[in-house]
Amino acid sequence: FFQKTLTAIKSWFTLFGWPKGQNPISIPHSLRRDVCKVQMTVPQDKVFTRNLGKDKGFCEMLVNLNGEPLPGLTASQSLPLEPTERMLQLHWQHSALLSFLKSQGACLSHVMPEFLLEPEDYKIWIKMKKAKTNVKVDVKTSDRVGDKLTFVLEGSTFETMSKRAWTDVLLQIYKVFVLRRVSSRGRTDPSILESLQNMPRIKSDPLSSNIYSPYERTILIWLNKHYEENRKLVWKDSQKGEI
Repeated sequence: FFQKTLTAIKSWFTLFGWPKGQNPISIPHSLRRDVCKVQMTVPQDKVFTRNLGKDKGFCEMLVNLNGEPLPGLTASQSLPLEPTERMLQLHWQHSALLSFLKSQGACLSHVMPEFLLEPEDYKIWIKMKKAKTNVKVDVKTSDRVGDKLTFVLEGSTFETMSKRAWTDVLLQIYKVFVLRRVSSRGRTDPSILESLQNMPRIKSDPLSSNIYSPYERTILIWLNKHYEENRKLVWKDSQKGEI
């Protein structure tokens, strides 16, 4: 199920997430790489700089889906060359993104900003947390590294968590930026009301659910309505009870 969900998300964002045509993505690798304009020092004293004219950044996708820039995020921002400073700025940007999405109704309380980092940046994060405490890494810390509990993830475990975190972020981006375009203004044909008497009811009241947004409930109502209408046509010759 998770793999099918991942494939569907990759397909949708590849086709429709960008302002100028398709842009294939991989989760989490291309998203972590394209968070913003990256300028960093790599071994052998070589410098790698992303070409924004060629590469489409993650921030560009957010602006395209939201319709306007997000607070604290910009597609033209360069990161510091110093690894620790670069990691801290990325962590701050991820925090700003998660905070904004949650303010728009996204369910992301389980996603920590450090889960969205590159593996090497995550190692720097953990090392800094240890240095801040000088004791076990699961105690509270302060200042720029935050005051939440730290969960140390090793190797493939971090990759699995990072993939899941980025998948959930994309799902919630779709929820708060795309589903909100769904109109709740609909008309029900009086002639079909009788056939829908036994259909499970979904309240459209915004306060009736702490799980589904009004846009999601609108889609669920639409799906239920058309399923109820068509199932009696599709299985009209079935024996009693099989519908």
